[in-house]
Amino acid sequence: MVGVLAVRQSPALARMLSHQRVLLVQVPTDGPEVALTLDDGPDPSLTPRVLDVLARHDARATFFVLGSRVEAHPEVARAVVEAGHGIGNHGWADRPAVAQPTAAYLRDLERATAAVEAATGTSPTLTRPGSGAVRPAQVRGATALGLRTVLGSVAVPDAEVHDIETSARFVLDRVQPGSVVVLHEGTPARHRVVDLLEHLLPRLTDRGRRCVTLDELLTRADAGRGPQRSIS
Repeated sequence: MVGVLAVRQSPALARMLSHQRVLLVQVPTDGPEVALTLDDGPDPSLTPRVLDVLARHDARATFFVLGSRVEAHPEVARAVVEAGHGIGNHGWADRPAVAQPTAAYLRDLERATAAVEAATGTSPTLTRPGSGAVRPAQVRGATALGLRTVLGSVAVPDAEVHDIETSARFVLDRVQPGSVVVLHEGTPARHRVVDLLEHLLPRLTDRGRRCVTLDELLTRADAGRGPQRSIS
């Protein structure tokens, strides 16, 4: 587990992987953009509600989806892409990446990518490891598969959002230009994420922030704004 702790807790190793352009935590930008990301979908009852609230607030997000759920609900995955949102690879099932040997982890990524391609006609280029912990070998293996590993800079700790105002304040107190905000959907128990977005999105707009996909933020960085910022 030394490698896991190194990526999660060592700024030096995270900086090295970030400068190699294989690990993303936050994107440097002078503009107002932030990236909302939502993990663990798609869900046929919840994801459409998330899409509705994003559309009402003219916000874009990136959905890190599970291959097993994409296979079960391909029409919902297609709706995500058709609505103009990004889609990323969150593995095959909802489990910590570090609970898997690297070879099994990479096989799951390949299987999930195939499910996304079959459902949407697009191939994900970003992946987020389950539970946000990952070994350096898993990061490098994902890169070899054409997937850049994304963690995040503002992760709401309560996936089920039991207190909407507390979760909204958690984000608002921490978000900066280029932040990668981590939220969760994917199961009916997480339905409060819709109310959280209803509270959060207009307040972000009032503060001059604009919610875009990770691809848009990365286009800015890759156009010459420097390497992605590492864990601080």
